[in-house]
Amino acid sequence: MKNKKVILAGILAVMMGLSLAGCGNDKKPANEQTEQTEETQQVTEPEEDDEEDVSCEDEEEESEDAAWEDDSEEEAEFVMPVQDDFTLAPGLSEEYADLDNRSFVYNGTKFTLGESTLKDLIDAGIPFGENDLNNSGNNVNKNYETERYTADINDYVTMQFKFANFTDSEQKAEDCVLSYVRYSHLFVPQPDYDADMNAEITEAMLDGAKQVHFSFPTTITKDELLEKCSENASESDNYVKYLVDSEVYMGSSGYQFQFNEVTNQLKEVSISWLP
Repeated sequence: MKNKKVILAGILAVMMGLSLAGCGNDKKPANEQTEQTEETQQVTEPEEDDEEDVSCEDEEEESEDAAWEDDSEEEAEFVMPVQDDFTLAPGLSEEYADLDNRSFVYNGTKFTLGESTLKDLIDAGIPFGENDLNNSGNNVNKNYETERYTADINDYVTMQFKFANFTDSEQKAEDCVLSYVRYSHLFVPQPDYDADMNAEITEAMLDGAKQVHFSFPTTITKDELLEKCSENASESDNYVKYLVDSEVYMGSSGYQFQFNEVTNQLKEVSISWLP
């Protein structure tokens, strides 16, 4: 009888334990669900920041694309200066490189190599430097040339001259004839220069063209020169030459054009003369 009571008590204890365990399980999932919900919110909320970051990156890329397009438009606007109002000055040849008439005009006065003297250029107002003017009285031996005389037409255009004594006796420099002239652009407009720089250079080039006239516009390109004057032309890289041998001295003389390597526009031209 005692054993039966023990067994019965054990069974009751087991049943109560199971009942308590069941009640505990009913409460636990609610707490876990709350914690899981909070964790889910914490995990999912940063996704909105990711979307904002992506949006910012897209805007930055669009801005960079727009800036690149603006730069491309600026580059496309580059235009080389053109001497639209070019007219042939009186006394100049219609041929761009006339070896029988090597002349230029400064402010309405014509000068010819082999004929015009240093004194002629000084009297016509060629803007020589003070040191050059002081040297005009120097003696020059026969068959010799002077040093170069320089004249600044403006800040970006300059000219240089040489004079030679082709007589049989000593001569003053001012009496020697013009044997060399060089017309040079310090710069020419470039696609990679900014717009203000190109505008300043263009203004100077066109100003120089108004003061100094040749048989060709000083804004000419290499292709335009060769189209107009291809006969007897000698090409070498960005140079085009028209030369003739001297009948008296060793060597040759004539025209030499130098063009910019990027735009093919005239950088400088020189004309020389030998008897």
